[in-house]
Amino acid sequence: MKVSPTSLRAHARSDEGRKQLRYAAVSIVFVPLGQVLIQLFGALVFKTELPDGTTDVNWVAASIASAAVLTVPNFFANKYLVWKNTSRDNLHTQVIVFWVAAMLGVGLATLLTYLVDVAIEGHGIWEKVAVFFAQLTGFGIVWLARYFILDRWLFKVTHDGEEPSEEELEMMHGDLPV
Repeated sequence: MKVSPTSLRAHARSDEGRKQLRYAAVSIVFVPLGQVLIQLFGALVFKTELPDGTTDVNWVAASIASAAVLTVPNFFANKYLVWKNTSRDNLHTQVIVFWVAAMLGVGLATLLTYLVDVAIEGHGIWEKVAVFFAQLTGFGIVWLARYFILDRWLFKVTHDGEEPSEEELEMMHGDLPV
Protein backbone atom coordinates (compact mmCIF):
# COMPACT_ATOMS: atom_id res chain seq x y z
CA MET A 1 0.00 0.00 0.00
CA LYS A 2 1.48 3.30 -1.13
CA VAL A 3 1.14 6.10 1.41
CA SER A 4 1.57 9.51 -0.15
CA PRO A 5 -0.44 12.73 0.04
CA THR A 6 -1.93 11.99 -3.38
CA SER A 7 -2.96 8.43 -2.49
CA LEU A 8 -4.38 9.57 0.87
CA ARG A 9 -6.47 12.27 -0.84
CA ALA A 10 -7.69 9.75 -3.42
CA HIS A 11 -8.64 7.32 -0.63
CA ALA A 12 -10.43 10.09 1.30
CA ARG A 13 -12.53 10.79 -1.80
CA SER A 14 -13.53 7.14 -2.23
CA ASP A 15 -16.71 5.72 -0.66
CA GLU A 16 -14.64 3.65 1.77
CA GLY A 17 -12.44 6.64 2.68
CA ARG A 18 -15.43 8.91 3.29
CA LYS A 19 -16.99 6.24 5.53
CA GLN A 20 -13.74 5.96 7.51
CA LEU A 21 -13.62 9.74 7.89
CA ARG A 22 -17.22 9.76 9.14
CA TYR A 23 -16.32 6.99 11.65
CA ALA A 24 -13.39 9.08 12.88
CA ALA A 25 -15.62 12.18 13.09
CA VAL A 26 -18.19 10.38 15.25
CA SER A 27 -15.35 9.25 17.49
CA ILE A 28 -13.96 12.79 17.69
CA VAL A 29 -17.29 13.72 19.26
CA PHE A 30 -17.82 10.70 21.53
CA VAL A 31 -14.27 10.18 22.87
CA PRO A 32 -14.06 13.63 24.50
CA LEU A 33 -17.64 13.28 25.76
CA GLY A 34 -16.70 9.97 27.37
CA GLN A 35 -13.55 11.38 28.92
CA VAL A 36 -15.40 14.40 30.30
CA LEU A 37 -18.09 12.12 31.76
CA ILE A 38 -15.46 9.88 33.37
CA GLN A 39 -13.79 12.88 35.00
CA LEU A 40 -17.16 14.32 36.11
CA PHE A 41 -18.37 10.99 37.48
CA GLY A 42 -15.02 10.57 39.24
CA ALA A 43 -15.17 14.04 40.78
CA LEU A 44 -18.87 14.17 41.64
CA VAL A 45 -20.36 10.69 41.92
CA PHE A 46 -17.67 8.10 42.64
CA LYS A 47 -15.52 10.13 45.04
CA THR A 48 -15.32 8.99 48.64
CA GLU A 49 -13.91 10.85 51.62
CA LEU A 50 -11.73 8.50 53.64
CA PRO A 51 -11.44 8.63 57.47
CA ASP A 52 -7.89 9.99 57.24
CA GLY A 53 -9.16 13.06 55.34
CA THR A 54 -8.02 11.96 51.89
CA THR A 55 -10.30 11.13 49.00
CA ASP A 56 -10.58 8.01 46.89
CA VAL A 57 -12.03 8.00 43.37
CA ASN A 58 -13.49 4.83 41.88
CA TRP A 59 -12.32 5.31 38.28
CA VAL A 60 -13.56 1.86 37.30
CA ALA A 61 -17.14 2.76 38.24
CA ALA A 62 -16.78 6.13 36.49
CA SER A 63 -15.62 4.36 33.32
CA ILE A 64 -18.53 1.92 33.34
CA ALA A 65 -21.06 4.69 34.07
CA SER A 66 -19.73 6.81 31.22
CA ALA A 67 -20.01 3.91 28.78
CA ALA A 68 -23.53 3.14 29.98
CA VAL A 69 -24.61 6.71 29.23
CA LEU A 70 -22.95 6.98 25.80
CA THR A 71 -23.37 3.53 24.20
CA VAL A 72 -26.87 4.02 22.78
CA PRO A 73 -26.29 7.50 21.28
CA ASN A 74 -22.95 6.25 19.88
CA PHE A 75 -24.72 3.30 18.24
CA PHE A 76 -27.26 5.51 16.49
CA ALA A 77 -24.58 8.03 15.43
CA ASN A 78 -22.60 5.20 13.82
CA LYS A 79 -25.65 3.55 12.28
CA TYR A 80 -27.11 6.70 10.72
CA LEU A 81 -24.12 8.97 10.14
CA VAL A 82 -21.28 6.56 9.34
CA TRP A 83 -22.97 3.65 7.58
CA LYS A 84 -26.04 5.68 6.55
CA ASN A 85 -28.19 2.71 7.53
CA THR A 86 -31.73 3.93 8.16
CA SER A 87 -33.54 0.60 8.05
CA ARG A 88 -35.03 -0.90 11.19
CA ASP A 89 -34.29 -4.44 9.96
CA ASN A 90 -32.31 -6.41 12.50
CA LEU A 91 -32.19 -3.46 14.92
CA HIS A 92 -32.21 -5.81 17.92
CA THR A 93 -29.23 -7.79 16.59
CA GLN A 94 -27.38 -4.61 15.64
CA VAL A 95 -27.83 -3.11 19.11
CA ILE A 96 -26.66 -6.33 20.79
CA VAL A 97 -23.55 -6.65 18.62
CA PHE A 98 -22.70 -2.97 19.08
CA TRP A 99 -23.27 -3.26 22.83
CA VAL A 100 -20.98 -6.30 23.04
CA ALA A 101 -18.28 -4.43 21.10
CA ALA A 102 -18.73 -1.41 23.37
CA MET A 103 -18.49 -3.60 26.48
CA LEU A 104 -15.27 -5.14 25.17
CA GLY A 105 -13.93 -1.61 24.88
CA VAL A 106 -15.17 -0.74 28.34
CA GLY A 107 -13.69 -3.95 29.70
CA LEU A 108 -10.24 -3.31 28.26
CA ALA A 109 -10.28 0.38 29.12
CA THR A 110 -11.53 -0.39 32.63
CA LEU A 111 -8.83 -3.02 33.15
CA LEU A 112 -6.18 -0.51 32.13
CA THR A 113 -7.84 2.14 34.30
CA TYR A 114 -7.80 -0.22 37.29
CA LEU A 115 -4.11 -1.01 36.75
CA VAL A 116 -3.30 2.71 36.56
CA ASP A 117 -5.46 3.47 39.59
CA VAL A 118 -3.66 0.85 41.67
CA ALA A 119 -0.23 1.92 40.44
CA ILE A 120 -0.50 5.66 41.03
CA GLU A 121 -3.39 6.16 43.42
CA GLY A 122 -3.35 9.47 45.22
CA HIS A 123 -1.06 11.34 42.83
CA GLY A 124 -3.51 14.15 42.07
CA ILE A 125 -3.42 15.45 38.53
CA TRP A 126 -1.04 12.70 37.37
CA GLU A 127 -3.59 10.09 38.36
CA LYS A 128 -6.21 11.84 36.21
CA VAL A 129 -3.80 12.11 33.27
CA ALA A 130 -2.87 8.44 33.59
CA VAL A 131 -6.55 7.45 33.72
CA PHE A 132 -7.14 9.50 30.57
CA PHE A 133 -4.34 7.72 28.67
CA ALA A 134 -5.37 4.30 29.96
CA GLN A 135 -8.89 4.98 28.68
CA LEU A 136 -7.62 6.17 25.29
CA THR A 137 -5.42 3.11 24.90
CA GLY A 138 -8.16 0.63 25.81
CA PHE A 139 -10.87 2.26 23.73
CA GLY A 140 -8.45 2.92 20.86
CA ILE A 141 -7.57 -0.74 20.47
CA VAL A 142 -11.21 -1.77 20.48
CA TRP A 143 -12.15 1.22 18.26
CA LEU A 144 -10.11 -0.25 15.42
CA ALA A 145 -11.52 -3.74 15.89
CA ARG A 146 -15.07 -2.39 16.20
CA TYR A 147 -14.79 -0.60 12.85
CA PHE A 148 -14.10 -3.89 11.11
CA ILE A 149 -16.84 -5.71 13.03
CA LEU A 150 -19.39 -3.03 12.18
CA ASP A 151 -18.22 -2.67 8.59
CA ARG A 152 -17.78 -6.33 7.70
CA TRP A 153 -20.74 -7.87 9.55
CA LEU A 154 -23.18 -5.52 11.16
CA PHE A 155 -23.79 -2.78 8.60
CA LYS A 156 -22.34 -4.41 5.51
CA VAL A 157 -23.81 -3.39 2.20
CA THR A 158 -24.00 -6.17 -0.34
CA HIS A 159 -26.70 -5.18 -2.79
CA ASP A 160 -25.54 -2.00 -4.63
CA GLY A 161 -28.55 0.13 -3.71
CA GLU A 162 -31.20 -2.44 -4.68
CA GLU A 163 -33.37 -4.20 -2.18
CA PRO A 164 -31.86 -7.61 -1.38
CA SER A 165 -33.75 -10.76 -2.30
CA GLU A 166 -35.09 -13.09 0.39
CA GLU A 167 -32.14 -15.41 -0.27
CA GLU A 168 -29.64 -12.55 0.22
CA LEU A 169 -31.39 -11.48 3.42
CA GLU A 170 -31.18 -15.02 4.79
CA MET A 171 -27.48 -15.15 3.92
CA MET A 172 -26.79 -11.77 5.59
CA HIS A 173 -28.76 -12.66 8.71
CA GLY A 174 -26.95 -15.98 8.94
CA ASP A 175 -23.58 -14.24 9.32
CA LEU A 176 -24.20 -13.42 12.98
CA PRO A 177 -25.36 -16.10 15.39
CA VAL A 178 -27.49 -13.64 17.37
